Amino acid sequence: MIVAVDANSKDTAAADHLLYELLAAVDQPVVACTHMVSGGDRPHVAVSLTSAADLADPIRAVVADREAGLAVTRPGASQPELAGPSQLVRGAYVAAVEAALGTAGRVVRWPGHELGRGVLPAAELRARCGIDYLEAVGGLPITDDSLVDTLDFLRPVRREGQLVLQLQPAAGNVLIPFELQHQQKCCADH
Repeated sequence: MIVAVDANSKDTAAADHLLYELLAAVDQPVVACTHMVSGGDRPHVAVSLTSAADLADPIRAVVADREAGLAVTRPGASQPELAGPSQLVRGAYVAAVEAALGTAGRVVRWPGHELGRGVLPAAELRARCGIDYLEAVGGLPITDDSLVDTLDFLRPVRREGQLVLQLQPAAGNVLIPFELQHQQKCCADH
């Protein structure tokens, strides 16, 4: 089942915060993603949670007092359950479709995420964490022996049904995640 929520989060940090609230309400293995939503008055970020368990009621309880769109897709159902303001339902529906197809989404939680700690050879990182593919910016080649310093923070993306972790070169002949935990906003010094 997939439960997607669009609470009009202005950026991935706000969407991550919402996801952590939702994750605290469920006690099941999930794949939790953020999804960019375009259109409307401004781009923003929605979230999705995919699980074999029924997460709809705990998620509804968390978002009940907020202005949020909700899309719930159940296996075998002919249509999703939709609720909330129409502009936010649209974003939740987009997130649910992307989660179902595995075509897009920034993955915040997935089975194996907790094993991505420390410096690991690329092959071990993939095997431990369930990451399908490692991709370095600029086409830098990655071998099974390439060392990856996870910095204890991994945010793969979904692409063509796979988990793809984007990496960049760093000092010490290691690769590090492209998305760092504490990003400096562009033009922060202006």
